[in-house]
Amino acid sequence: MTGFKQIDDARKLLGLDEAATLKEIKDAYRDLALKYHPDKCKGGFVVISAYKFNINKSKIYKKFSQYEKIRFLFKRYGYDMEEARQRVLERAGPIKEPILDVGTGPGRMAYTLARHGYKVTTIDISKEAQEVAKIYAEKYKVLTKIKFINMDAQNMKFKDGSFATVISANLLHDVKDPSRVVCEAIRVTQAKGRIVISDLNRKGKFLVNKVYKINKEVHRAKPVDLEGPVGENFKKNKIPFKKYNDGYITTYCGEKKK
Repeated sequence: MTGFKQIDDARKLLGLDEAATLKEIKDAYRDLALKYHPDKCKGGFVVISAYKFNINKSKIYKKFSQYEKIRFLFKRYGYDMEEARQRVLERAGPIKEPILDVGTGPGRMAYTLARHGYKVTTIDISKEAQEVAKIYAEKYKVLTKIKFINMDAQNMKFKDGSFATVISANLLHDVKDPSRVVCEAIRVTQAKGRIVISDLNRKGKFLVNKVYKINKEVHRAKPVDLEGPVGENFKKNKIPFKKYNDGYITTYCGEKKK
């Protein structure tokens, strides 16, 4: 039962009755593992080539397992992270390279873009999160399409106008200065380039805090009103934009004129 902090957490995660025994929990966990084993299901995951990325294998597996449990929990409560990223891309409209993904995390936006055939540069301040993202990228056979850079989104090292498309998903609620991230995204976007910023809305934050009570590996959602850091900065820089509310996320799509 490695990875579950409490037996009650395991019961809830696996959808078992509160009276489920340890044997029933172990059996359910084993059945789930077999169901998604890569030898039995194309959608299964396996940790591979961990040493290639110069990080302790057990450490990266633990982090990977954590992200998978979180993904499973959210999907169970109606928030499918994979579908959400696809929806953001649908809202984004025409996408052109070079592309910057701001806030790699476990790489969901980066590998989603790469699976559509795009080459992507992705930045994150956490090296550990990017190592996990590389596992997902290798699983989807898109590792060669993604360039990983360890960088603070609040202080990007790119020159002005370096990218035709800048996308950020579910990052702003995690940073100290969301407005600074948006300003940096605008700065590194080319004239006539697209800026797409998506994050949890009120409904999404409520879900995150609900899941947090079940699994403490999920961080509490910090309240962020996107209209402030995103909408106001777009207006200040005379960037026309559209705003979309889709389930648990809100997405702003703007086009930089000059």
